[in-house]
Amino acid sequence: MKAKISTLIITTISVFFGSSLYAADSDEEIIEATIKLARSYLGDENKLESITSIRYEGSLLYSSGDLGTIEMVYQKPMRQRMVAVIGDRREISVLDGTEGWTTFERVIDSVPLSMEIFDPLRILIMQASVREAFGFFEKPNVRGGEITYDGKETFKGRECILLTYHHGDGIAYRRFIDAETGQVLRTLDSKGVEYVEEGEILVDGLRFPKKMVSTFSTAIGSQTMEFAYTSVKLNRDLPESDFVMPLP
Repeated sequence: MKAKISTLIITTISVFFGSSLYAADSDEEIIEATIKLARSYLGDENKLESITSIRYEGSLLYSSGDLGTIEMVYQKPMRQRMVAVIGDRREISVLDGTEGWTTFERVIDSVPLSMEIFDPLRILIMQASVREAFGFFEKPNVRGGEITYDGKETFKGRECILLTYHHGDGIAYRRFIDAETGQVLRTLDSKGVEYVEEGEILVDGLRFPKKMVSTFSTAIGSQTMEFAYTSVKLNRDLPESDFVMPLP
């Protein structure tokens, strides 16, 4: 009986002091440890650093029922290109450094329908998304870039560490990172849009999401976009012509 009591006391003390020590960790130490865990979940460190471009291809489904295809490319140092086809219309959005635009055209004959030049805020948001794509959880490399530790929260029954990635100019992404595995379970951007990743695609031993569901508010209520990826390709840069702004 005494042995059992002693064991219970030792276990209690160990749990107490273990929790106390973790609680005593500084925010910087928690951030550093969480980043290391999240990066290790993705795969080999050297492989992550060697990536120059990421191309996602798959389908796009709106909560309205509209279904189409999507191709999203992130390319260093600061390029992004998205091509979405819904019905008979194609949307092409491009970021090339400090310039960005969207064109809409008919699929059947590529006849242009309209064009929109991005305002400065849209440019900053797209630049932040490129940094996020290649940062792999490290601090944003930009003026005002930082990571803050925002405590813990349970998401779908799993304990998460909350880290917020600040890109300056009010642009931020809060990540819910599984405290045990390092997997990102949920992301909220500074506009309140939610991104939830599901499944995985393995490319050269690196993990990428197989599906991402985006939930956002509109004037008619909450809406979703579901990106279901069929392939992820690495280090296949697009030609320069894909980043040339079309004539108006």
